[in-house]
Amino acid sequence: MSACSRFLAVTVASAFVATASPAWADAESDAKDLFQRGRELRNKGDCAAASPLFYKAWRTYPQGLGNLRNYAECEEQLGHFASSRRAWLDIKRTLLTAPDEAKYGGWDKDAEDAAARLKPKVATVIVDVTVKTPDHEGPANDKSGVELLINGEPVAANLIGTPLERDPGVYTVRLQAPDAQPVEQGVSLAAGDNKRMSLRIVRTPKAGGNSNGAIDNGYPPDEGQGSGQKTIGWISVGVGAAALIGSGVTFLLRGSAKDDLVAACGSEDTCPQSKSKERQDAIDKGKLMGTLSPILLGVGVVGVGVGVALIVTAPNGSKERGGLTIYPGLGRVDATWRF
Repeated sequence: MSACSRFLAVTVASAFVATASPAWADAESDAKDLFQRGRELRNKGDCAAASPLFYKAWRTYPQGLGNLRNYAECEEQLGHFASSRRAWLDIKRTLLTAPDEAKYGGWDKDAEDAAARLKPKVATVIVDVTVKTPDHEGPANDKSGVELLINGEPVAANLIGTPLERDPGVYTVRLQAPDAQPVEQGVSLAAGDNKRMSLRIVRTPKAGGNSNGAIDNGYPPDEGQGSGQKTIGWISVGVGAAALIGSGVTFLLRGSAKDDLVAACGSEDTCPQSKSKERQDAIDKGKLMGTLSPILLGVGVVGVGVGVALIVTAPNGSKERGGLTIYPGLGRVDATWRF
């Protein structure tokens, strides 16, 4: 590396450090201030006020695991066993990737023991969701277009039907969709509870929309869906093909007109006075065919292209017959066996 290149690299690195360091230092300083206020409140026995400060300090400066540990201990003291367990598990995961034996010696064992101790105290609830549409009814998935909330907190679609850890308390479980009457149900959870509940929602798409309310429900459509689009596609292909044939015919007729002109006059440029009518007819015919040929060619190419696109993109329904699932395709039937 040349002296000039080394100088440039050092200059860029110095500028980056100079820009990033103050922000990093500010975050660490803010976290320390929050930690200090939290410790003062905790020493006074006020974990309810201290816990949010510890959590905010950790979010501000994630390297400060002391904030997360104090938050975990306060949450357990407050009876928020699920929150405390999650915090201890976060500590354990962080120490696996960035251990600091001098500063956090033995914390991994503390975190493992705390998570195991708290597990029996954590309440879990499983919410099974069934979605009914005009053409299907089945378990919810990530394309069902429904939203599950617990005490107003959204639950990710991939967590529906799985155990959800919660602190002891009373919860309102709400299931909603843009085109459905929301469903609500309450559940009371005590420490160590394992409960399961089922919610069912009926979606009624608006008139003129598809059966999924413009949202894919993740299930195969009926065999009749997409047939209209395919019909239009085939019509477009037919019109385009006819135009292409017409373009070819007019191109040949243009050549025929030229041959007629030569046969009548012996030349394209000169013609006897007695042959003037035949000459003009041949010229007019050639001009007309010459104009129509490229127009029909363009219409044909567009028609065939649009038609094929409509056919290929049309929804293909599937129908199960015995162990054979049949998928209608473009001029064929694809079949797969399920065992």
